[in-house]
Amino acid sequence: MTQTKIIGYLRVSPKVEDIDNRIDVMTNETQAALYIERGVRGNVALEDRPEFQKAYAQLKAGDTLLIWWMTDISLGFKLAYDVITDLLSNGICVRTYHQNLIFKPNDPSTEAMLRLIKGYEEIETYQRLMAAELGRRKLKGNPSEWQAKFKGRRANHKLHQKIAQLLTSDKTMQAIADETGASISTVKRVKAKLQNKANH
Repeated sequence: MTQTKIIGYLRVSPKVEDIDNRIDVMTNETQAALYIERGVRGNVALEDRPEFQKAYAQLKAGDTLLIWWMTDISLGFKLAYDVITDLLSNGICVRTYHQNLIFKPNDPSTEAMLRLIKGYEEIETYQRLMAAELGRRKLKGNPSEWQAKFKGRRANHKLHQKIAQLLTSDKTMQAIADETGASISTVKRVKAKLQNKANH
């Protein structure tokens, strides 16, 4: 009979004061099978997080992914919902140490919690869209500000070349953004352009 495992994943943030305690308790819970992500912001995609990828590779059906809280995998509800449902579809349980929430495949309580997260996601999206719309309305009332905001900027070709070179390394997109001073969206655009060129 295959023995199930508890694999831990913890994203370390400098804003968290009790990080040593979190590491200790989660190490005990996982019998040292804990993957700690350092220097990665909460908005970084999971495919660009080396330690999460290592943890994910260890998980099999029947295993449990232990996280401290949903902010370990995402700062927003949408990605948290997507990640949890993806793991559940592969027969993997998800447990949060904080509040001890347990998400199990084909479980009525889990389905109720997921509906709640989905509801929060929809509210979060609505609030973000409303904030953007209110910002646009305010700018439209001031034509000079509107033009300055949306006139666009010329591409920084030197910056893009440097990003392209770094993308060939094993660095994450967030690490490249930090090193070059570019935004994460700029790094993603350069990566997308390179992929499009490779496909044509």
